[in-house]
Amino acid sequence: MKSVIHLFTAVLALVVVQQASADVTLRLTGSTAFRSGTHKAIVAMMGGEANCKFATAAIVGNTTNTQASFEAADYTVIQGAATGIPGVTTVHCTWTGSATGIHDVALGTALNFIPASSLPASNGYANAVVGNGATLATESTTARFAFSDVFQASTPTPTPALVNTNLAIIPFSFVANEGTTGITNMTQQLARALWLNGSQPKKLFTGNPTTPDADDLVLAVGRDNGSGTRITQLAETKYGVFNTVQQWKLTNSGSVITTAQIWPIGDGVGSFAIGNGGYTSGSTIRNFMGFTSPSVELLDDTGASVATGLPVSFIAWLGIADSITAVSNGAVRLSYEGVTYDGTNTNLIYEGLYTGWGYLHLYTPSGLSTDENQFKTNLANQLDNASVLGSSGLRVSQMHVGRGNDGATVGP
Repeated sequence: MKSVIHLFTAVLALVVVQQASADVTLRLTGSTAFRSGTHKAIVAMMGGEANCKFATAAIVGNTTNTQASFEAADYTVIQGAATGIPGVTTVHCTWTGSATGIHDVALGTALNFIPASSLPASNGYANAVVGNGATLATESTTARFAFSDVFQASTPTPTPALVNTNLAIIPFSFVANEGTTGITNMTQQLARALWLNGSQPKKLFTGNPTTPDADDLVLAVGRDNGSGTRITQLAETKYGVFNTVQQWKLTNSGSVITTAQIWPIGDGVGSFAIGNGGYTSGSTIRNFMGFTSPSVELLDDTGASVATGLPVSFIAWLGIADSITAVSNGAVRLSYEGVTYDGTNTNLIYEGLYTGWGYLHLYTPSGLSTDENQFKTNLANQLDNASVLGSSGLRVSQMHVGRGNDGATVGP
């Protein structure tokens, strides 16, 4: 009898061990411009919100537990049963930027993630644990998947080479902040001049040198040089992806931008030269674009005041999902080279009429496990679905044009 009990116990233990070993943990990083679409794809492969547990945090903090706040967050963890993967799948995401993500996966850099222990007991967005990056993202480990809106060759980490899969198309749009008048279009020439100098007079954008505001300043706002959003912009406008820029760091009081400082040295990724730093997330810029700027104080790189009381306009290049949110908050969408893309007129990109876009690349090391390859296949399937992509991107399978590298000529 004892032998039967021992045998039963051993078999039960083996089953428990096998079940535990079937559970899968995956860690993702990279492009913030496509975090919304990626989050949707992961939830879809797990059978929808009702079958998933969520914890979420943003760099500047989230205060609500909704689908929208989850999809826009910079730190997330999602748990459920994924298609074709045995057991429970837990996906941890830390969105840091395309070039930074490629660097971290290629070199095995440890990143901060929200641990699975933060997950709630119940499924659904309404039950999500919500906090901020400092308090929730406490688990330090490496990622195996890097999403990027640029080719690896366009980043400071072209080697060791990672395996690339093009999953979708990421559109971008120039926007001006709320209250901007008279500026409706951006050209490659205007973009190069603005990011080279950091500021330009408004009359160059309006074409009218006689209006009372003709000499008001327009300032450049943008991402750090670990960002694929920035690389795509500099490639698309023929500025040069490795050239330094002049960008401004903003502060606000409520919904009003009060100061703009030329980005100081030593303040974040890529800030080795005055003006060359930038924001780590498009969501931060998106929020600023919904603020007015009727009376701004300009600061130099040391923080000293150089001018006060200036009416200023700010221009930024955002992923289409962030631009849609910014415009809904009051920002002004600009056309690019005379063509306006707002996320609904998709044929402009599918047929090559609007060129402000990049590929969504998924970069991984070679030698993925069976479960990791299945997850990669799931992502490809989900991201070729317009209902999953939403406003974040377009189906790569529907493109009638393409480009061979970042900023290259678009054609059949």
